[in-house]
Amino acid sequence: MREIVLKGLDESVWYEKILDKMPTYVLKNDKVKGTFMALGVKYGSIHQEFKNNNEVKYHKVPSGIAHFIEHLKFYEPDGTTATDFFNQYGSDVNAFTTFEYTCYHVYTTQAIKENLEHLLEFVLTPCFNKKNVNKERNIILEELGMQKDSPDSQIFYKNYENVFHKYKYKEIITGEKEDIKKITLEDIELIFNTFYHPENMFLIVTGNVNPYDVFKVAENQLKKKKIPNYRQPKMKKIKEPVNVVKEKCEITGNVENTKVKISIKIPLSNFKAMDPIELRVILSLILNSNFGSTSDLKEELMEKELIHYLSFNRHFCGDYAVLTVSMETSYPEYAIKEVKNQFKKLKMTEENFKRKVNSSIATLVLNYDDIQNVNEMMQEEIISFGDIIDDLKERIESITYDKVLQVMEKIDLKNMEVTILKPKE
Repeated sequence: MREIVLKGLDESVWYEKILDKMPTYVLKNDKVKGTFMALGVKYGSIHQEFKNNNEVKYHKVPSGIAHFIEHLKFYEPDGTTATDFFNQYGSDVNAFTTFEYTCYHVYTTQAIKENLEHLLEFVLTPCFNKKNVNKERNIILEELGMQKDSPDSQIFYKNYENVFHKYKYKEIITGEKEDIKKITLEDIELIFNTFYHPENMFLIVTGNVNPYDVFKVAENQLKKKKIPNYRQPKMKKIKEPVNVVKEKCEITGNVENTKVKISIKIPLSNFKAMDPIELRVILSLILNSNFGSTSDLKEELMEKELIHYLSFNRHFCGDYAVLTVSMETSYPEYAIKEVKNQFKKLKMTEENFKRKVNSSIATLVLNYDDIQNVNEMMQEEIISFGDIIDDLKERIESITYDKVLQVMEKIDLKNMEVTILKPKE
């Protein structure tokens, strides 16, 4: 067991690679009653073409298969479900699939050992058959229909569809109807046997828990399993063009006011000399300063009643960073013009820079009081960088105003996309 001291935060994470296979992290918090445990699988919706160790040909599976397996994993060999097991302890169990990974998580205030044992048991135990595959297929098709009716989902995927030519980020995580119908039991078993391996997974436990107990439970559970050799899958490299697919797109949906997303697709090669962790922080600082809740632009647009809300996001997709501003407006033409103008004249004063840095540090510190928030933050770090970041506070503090100005200069506006979701007439 190794202690990872989180510099400047008065916090430690205990780490062990269970049986030299599964990375396991524990952050102890005696101030809370509960425990949040998350078992992550480094397999998400974008991972559709891969080959295993020593294979020549790539396997290609239908879109949506990662999400399909997430549903199927809740079936137990005895005919019950994982939810049935956790309900007896009053525990909350759930799962989600992202572009990059799948996560199964449990929140509990009692019986930590039993909950953790079963989390590992039901996720690592294959329980697939054609009956359950067909049953879940119908449920997922219904879920897809609901997502298609959701305005937020509709504009999100249409936006990425217009940003990316080849990257799978443009595809809905559930898969389209034809994808869901194509998924077979053989596809499911191939993915499970390839990616649901302890060497491609990670366990994070945060809360009122003894790290030694967590490592002991995890080791005992893995010892019970007959773990095959890891197939060491390699994903097929996709070359994504720099330009966006379409610069502007208008669609209609079930909304009262028009929703808009404005995205800028920026090659990461623009920031070659920049530390990737610092770059993420700096881009967030820039977006927050120009489009955040206290930005001059938002106050001006709200005062003029041009918008109902304004928000921002940054996502790293392969070789690109995508900066997105979202808004709801009754006057899309005017609001879009204002946001575009703000992108053209991105700014941040030194005083505002210091405020935003202090705010980021305060948010980081507060994250450690919330066992779910800090768990999710650790998940994101592992997916993005392969491990948790032990000096994030110091990295934020070391960012200079000059570095921010350098990044702003390299934000290329050439590849901008605007998606507009208007009310149906």
